Amino acid sequence: MTERDCYLSVMENDGEPTRHPSPEEARASLEDVHRVEAELADRLITPWWYYPGMGLCEALLVSSMAFPDALRAPALVIGVAGFGLLIRKYQRLTGLGMSNRYFVLARGWSVALVVVIIVAFGVVLLFDQPVITAPTAVAVFVATVVLGRRGDSALRYRLRHGTRAL
Repeated sequence: MTERDCYLSVMENDGEPTRHPSPEEARASLEDVHRVEAELADRLITPWWYYPGMGLCEALLVSSMAFPDALRAPALVIGVAGFGLLIRKYQRLTGLGMSNRYFVLARGWSVALVVVIIVAFGVVLLFDQPVITAPTAVAVFVATVVLGRRGDSALRYRLRHGTRAL
């Protein structure tokens, strides 16, 4: 143990010696944590309209890349404002804000959705044709609804069971 480690250890404990809980106290603390996580999972029920709304906003953002210049900026503003409204409404309903901690609990589904959106932007920017932009925007909408709901399920499962969700 270095001098720095000792100093940090004293700082973390306000100079008091470290108290080690008994096995029973530790078990009770862990049970409290699991109970709180299960309660949190029950509060994180996403309304049916949330992911379709997010999908519409994302599809609008993706498709706006192919819009004429005069329509692109208003479409981007509407899409971003839609995100803000949906997130704010979700926060009011659940009492919880968005957090990277939730992202980590459903990382695979979240990363898959981000990849779909990035690829969609790339496709639209590369091809810039309505016949390609429309199905790409639809794919983003569907991916958002499906992957968003799967991510929610995975997140709630991990909170309740503390294990990896499929």
